[in-house]
Amino acid sequence: MDTKYAVVHTAEAHTALETFVEEDIPVASPVLVASEFSAPPQPSNQKGSEPYTDDEISITWEKGEAQPAAFRDKWFAIAFVAQFVAVSTTAMVVASTISWAEFSSSTDSDSATSNNDYGGDDGVSQEQAAPGIAFWLSIIGISVLVAPALSIFSMGLMSKNAIGMITASLWFSIILSGLVAVFSLFVAPLVGIIYGIFTICLVSYLKTVKHRIPYAASNLKCSISVLKNNLGLGLVAIGSMIGLVGYILSWAVAFMFTMSLDVMKDNTGDDNDLSPLGGFVACSFLLSFYWTHEVLRNIVRATVAGVVGHWWFVPAEAASFCSTAVMGSATRASSYSLGSIAFGSLIVAVLHLIRNTLHNARNDRNGGILRCIAACILAYIEAMVQYFNKWAYVYVGLYGYDYIESGKRVMCLFKQRGWNVIIADNLTNRLLGIMSLTIGILTGLCTLLVTFFVEEFESKQGWLGVGFFIGFVIGIVLSGIFMGLLSSAVDSVIVCFAEAPQEFNDTHPELAQEMNQTWKDAWPDVVGTVIVGLGGGL
Repeated sequence: MDTKYAVVHTAEAHTALETFVEEDIPVASPVLVASEFSAPPQPSNQKGSEPYTDDEISITWEKGEAQPAAFRDKWFAIAFVAQFVAVSTTAMVVASTISWAEFSSSTDSDSATSNNDYGGDDGVSQEQAAPGIAFWLSIIGISVLVAPALSIFSMGLMSKNAIGMITASLWFSIILSGLVAVFSLFVAPLVGIIYGIFTICLVSYLKTVKHRIPYAASNLKCSISVLKNNLGLGLVAIGSMIGLVGYILSWAVAFMFTMSLDVMKDNTGDDNDLSPLGGFVACSFLLSFYWTHEVLRNIVRATVAGVVGHWWFVPAEAASFCSTAVMGSATRASSYSLGSIAFGSLIVAVLHLIRNTLHNARNDRNGGILRCIAACILAYIEAMVQYFNKWAYVYVGLYGYDYIESGKRVMCLFKQRGWNVIIADNLTNRLLGIMSLTIGILTGLCTLLVTFFVEEFESKQGWLGVGFFIGFVIGIVLSGIFMGLLSSAVDSVIVCFAEAPQEFNDTHPELAQEMNQTWKDAWPDVVGTVIVGLGGGL
């Protein structure tokens, strides 16, 4: 991967000329991209000291540079690993003290009670009331096979007709909102009026963003190409989810055991009140939960960014299921960059903890409204930090910067490339959400058929709904993994296109030509590059 690239400067002009300049200095001269062309840029007055300046914009830009392998923000990594080990160790110690003989006896007792509840004396056995193990294995197996297959198939559909599907997703939202408005007018007129206004706003929104849909589609096509060539990213995301589920179970065991200790309770008041130590420990457990959830999710985001970087600059390293890009990016994100990811995740976790504490605090006459206002303010701050972090993790995954340096480069990227003209369309997110819902429904229908045919048992009607629900949930979860990977890849493509358009033109000329043309069509009158938020991530 190259270490220094030239800045992209876009200006109004009438000629079609594309010039790329590469300097040996960190301050790059502004150059042109195939969106709005002008004459070749004039060199700076003093090489390396002052950037090119015209009457409209002045750009000083230092491109991303691959960092050497080293642990960054290591103290945050140490703190994260320490709390993770503490929770896991506590859970294992508690589990080892359980009397399995008593547990088995309790289970047998519960089973006998359950048999009596089913009316064993009346001749109706438990086997007759509920399906056997083959039923459960069949619906789970079908769901696990169908959902990923439908997700890959949907990516092919989106790649071939991205513009049409994004447009259809907008119309779907409009029609759905309109139907709700009409129905609500007969039930709750005020709600119907609100949804009617919302429908009008959606129609206006569609007219506003219609010319931007081709650019969103070109970004989505690039992201689909990355994911289809590196499906091993799905294993990384699934592994992260499995790790989160295992941690949640360990966390629950450790939390319940720790909070049951006498020292955690306030013996002077209500039995449900916690002592000062108990309150501190409870908050620490909650912080650990939020922090771990954020870290595992952001490791996947940084991994996706790294794979996109390899695909952008060195396509040969990102062209197989478990490619070198997938393995290397996942390893870096979970080792060298773990501290940087833990740093940013800790900020979000602390804000989330404070906001939930305020939200769940007991209301009183004097402080209830103030708590509500403070919780709302914190919610907006948390959303802003999460939005900032998702771009910072792109730089962490692409180049291996620490969190602070990644944050600085995000600010520089937005400032120099059009901070005042950032447009967050989120066009792809709408489509990906609808696709995930559709895949969930289709998976549920498949398991519904399995429920009907796999086994003969009485009272089948109730279990048909159970089979559909299980398939729907598994379909939503698994398709959400793939759609979340696509959303993260879109963000990484946006940054790479702003950072290195010429390299994209060299490695993927057809996609580069399409993206350049759609960008020019979307913003023909804008001076300066626009950063467009087209995805939301895991």
